[in-house]
Amino acid sequence: MESSAREVRRGAPEQWSRIDEYLRSRLRPDLYDRWFAALRPLSLDGDQLELAAPSKFHRDFVDDNYREWFEEFLPPLLGRKLTVRIVVDERPRDREEASDLLPDPASLPPPPEPSPLGDARPNPRYTFGSFVVGESNRFAFATCQAVAGKPGTAWNPVFLHGDSGLGKTHLLHAIANAIMAERPGTRVAIVSSEKYTNDFVDALSRNTMADFRHKYRECGALLVDDVQFFAGRDKTAEEFFHTFNELHNRHVQIVLSSDRSPKELKGLEDRLVTRFMWGMRVQIDVPEFETRAAILKKKAEIERIELPDPVAALLATHIKSNVRELEGALMRLAAFASLKGEPISEPLARDVLRDLIPPPGYRPSIEKIQEAVAAHYNLTVAKLTSSSREQKVALPRQVAMYLCRKLAEETLQTIAEKFNKKDHTTVIAAVDRIDELMAGDGKLRGEVEVLTSRLAP
Repeated sequence: MESSAREVRRGAPEQWSRIDEYLRSRLRPDLYDRWFAALRPLSLDGDQLELAAPSKFHRDFVDDNYREWFEEFLPPLLGRKLTVRIVVDERPRDREEASDLLPDPASLPPPPEPSPLGDARPNPRYTFGSFVVGESNRFAFATCQAVAGKPGTAWNPVFLHGDSGLGKTHLLHAIANAIMAERPGTRVAIVSSEKYTNDFVDALSRNTMADFRHKYRECGALLVDDVQFFAGRDKTAEEFFHTFNELHNRHVQIVLSSDRSPKELKGLEDRLVTRFMWGMRVQIDVPEFETRAAILKKKAEIERIELPDPVAALLATHIKSNVRELEGALMRLAAFASLKGEPISEPLARDVLRDLIPPPGYRPSIEKIQEAVAAHYNLTVAKLTSSSREQKVALPRQVAMYLCRKLAEETLQTIAEKFNKKDHTTVIAAVDRIDELMAGDGKLRGEVEVLTSRLAP
């Protein structure tokens, strides 16, 4: 049994060596070094090759964006069907196993220099210079630049909120990088709420609370991402409450981010939520088309990707609600182009990103739009199409009519009938009202953008 398990392990490096050689020959060096060099084989069991990634982020990114490549080129390369499973490998290994499976240490890049007290370093790629500014994030950008220039004196705290993937994390790291550049030697504590919680639990279990409090209270600035995850973690939230008070009393800059505004946070004590509202609260909206296109061009420039303007426009038109998804689509497209040895083009983009970009002429049905809008607003389709005049029903109904007109391109009368309205003027009024509201309501505009994206095939 032990011998069989060892054979399973030993078969992996041989297969991975062939795959790795192929990737090296077909991919640009920077793409290979960033995403594939750190992968290593763990086991080969039947038709499944298990690879280890160095972190959860690395695993998720490769799995989300590159899985289809493996499915495409592995059968002709290896002469057999082989699926790849990527895991974060944290298992201890004995010395013989490690020598069999681990790459030569001399070939690996040196590990990063540990930072004091185990602090996470800000990502050096996330700076104000690499952030693309548009109408949707201009005020947030200016606010973050102001607090980075005069931490603890401009606004304290700063609370950034908006949907996932709109640049909140980028701005937090940009603040940290700017403070450390302008004030060498300043220790900035930048952390996710999950990391803060894990550090707190670890300190409790090891009886090292003094070290924990020194780490988070003796710093030049504290930046915490995704504070909504403090909800339901009462002990952690209480500790953070006292940390917040001490830092605020000493005029140490605090910057927080969340996927919702402080008033919408559930599961947190009122006293903590109140403190989140003391300083400056800034919402980041879904970026408009011009900003999305500019983000793509900036990302392409940084990654040295040749991105034609028509392809940038195509991606920016159809991927609307999430900047992270937009950048991920670009990297996925670039990798496929590199693997196939051909330039990025509109036909290639439509083929590679067919799960994100609808085919020309695609139009969702009225029924599909009604279902999507009802689900988004926690309503039933029956309620959405009822005669109710409640605001919680009337506005979603108008949004649905608007999308039916804009996306399904149905006639006014057909839309009216599907919503149980006799007069098509009701549809005209709904379309005009949503157009008017979106001009001044970023939240509604973002909801319409999200629904539009979800209605793509």
